[in-house]
Amino acid sequence: MMTADNVPDRLLQLPDGRALGYRVWGDPAGTPLLFLHGTPGSRLKLGLGHRAAMGLGLAIVAPDRWGYGLTDLPPVPSLAAFATDMAALMDHLGHTTFAVGGISGGGPYATAVAAHLGTRVGAVALVSPMGPVAELAAHASLAPFHRLCFAFLPQHPWATRAVFRAFRASLARSPRLAARLATLRGGRHDRAALAQPEIARWLLGSFREGLRRGLQGPVTDLRLFSTRWGIDPRAVRAPSRLWIGTADTAVPLSAARLLGQSLPACAVTELAGEGHFWMATNYAEVLAWVAQVVHSTLPRARGATGGF
Repeated sequence: MMTADNVPDRLLQLPDGRALGYRVWGDPAGTPLLFLHGTPGSRLKLGLGHRAAMGLGLAIVAPDRWGYGLTDLPPVPSLAAFATDMAALMDHLGHTTFAVGGISGGGPYATAVAAHLGTRVGAVALVSPMGPVAELAAHASLAPFHRLCFAFLPQHPWATRAVFRAFRASLARSPRLAARLATLRGGRHDRAALAQPEIARWLLGSFREGLRRGLQGPVTDLRLFSTRWGIDPRAVRAPSRLWIGTADTAVPLSAARLLGQSLPACAVTELAGEGHFWMATNYAEVLAWVAQVVHSTLPRARGATGGF
């Protein structure tokens, strides 16, 4: 059995020549689940779910999103264009149908994939997701921190780069400081999660790898998050579930709730007192839900061609 530490990197050259890096966690011959990391992050983040996915018969396809890790940025980023890239990745791996998941900043991208690829997507799992913040009238319901993140920073890319450059430096020089910065506004549950060595290793490693080559990932994310998404969540037809902690300070709760309300078949689970890193200790719950849905509707990937 392959352990999380032995899962190899993979690289796909997209039709326009850009590179897209990814790993396949869990059972490589299992039912496919395309899972998208947060802001910042990388393909490494889903390593925490490797063992649970293996036991559930899931193959977690975890790409680096645009500008992170091994993946190149397109000339004109949009959520719709990202869905096209993910279709190319799953075609390459031989998956006609699959589930989609997104954590935090991966939420809008996962929603876009599900909305654009229609019946190819059999389930949607959104955990602590960023919601359509631009649809909240004049950001009136946003806390000052979220107005800074989604009103000021997107208009000043130099400031976004400065913030994430400082965070990248902390990751390189002092993982303990980086963990404190990552949970600076979080509650006790987030601090307790990052205090666990294995969780800290994978999360901080994911952040470090995501920012290693540059800072265009978060710059692009904040720009896309702060404007109209250009996709219609109501086009998603797959069963969906959204988990959000009531003590999550990283994403606006009002925007996450709005996203849940916009998806036609979405069950929203509000986790009393939980913070932004809830999934770090609860991968099994999220993946079990995905497995329950997709194993009854999607074919297993055994014998699939093009990447496994």
